[in-house]
Amino acid sequence: MRKLMILSTFVLAISGPAAFAGAPAADTDEARRLIQTMGEQTVAATKIDDKEARHRALVEAAAPAMDFTAIGRGVLGHAGVKVPGDREREVMEGVIAFVSRQVIGEIERIKPDEAKLGNVTQKAGGEVRVRMTLAGIKDQIDAEWVVRKQAEAWRVTDVLVQGNSLTVHFGGQLARKARGEIDNLVEFLNSERKRDSLAALPQ
Repeated sequence: MRKLMILSTFVLAISGPAAFAGAPAADTDEARRLIQTMGEQTVAATKIDDKEARHRALVEAAAPAMDFTAIGRGVLGHAGVKVPGDREREVMEGVIAFVSRQVIGEIERIKPDEAKLGNVTQKAGGEVRVRMTLAGIKDQIDAEWVVRKQAEAWRVTDVLVQGNSLTVHFGGQLARKARGEIDNLVEFLNSERKRDSLAALPQ
């Protein structure tokens, strides 16, 4: 399941023809361009030597394309925890930060230098999936980016690897940490943030 983490962000210089099925060309073209732009910026970001600047560039590459709210809610929906309204913002921010850190870490590990676009198809409910193969120095993976048209623009809401959902994968991780209790979940998310903060301190 490690490969699932790669995909939550954010990836890839895309090349090659796309096959469109069941969707207006304008819609599938927009979805394809969204992933292509994000991919080109991501590949460029991984070539930056400075760690902080590289991390910042990866976040900036992902931000315009990713619907982090939808992804966070999807993950939380599989975490097996009921979140009170007055704690929703705190928990959502923690979940989104957790997923983003995992994904960016995998992107840096993979160091993507090539991605080939496959089929672009439309599913029920206005969902468009963009298939691509990501090749890096240490790994390769075939995945589908799940793209939906939101009020303002097209956004990525999930990633599928061998039919497995990124949001389900991370939701399962958090479910094991939370064990059904909101306080356990918050404690884990806070500990992850603290660990990352300590790791970022000058050695």
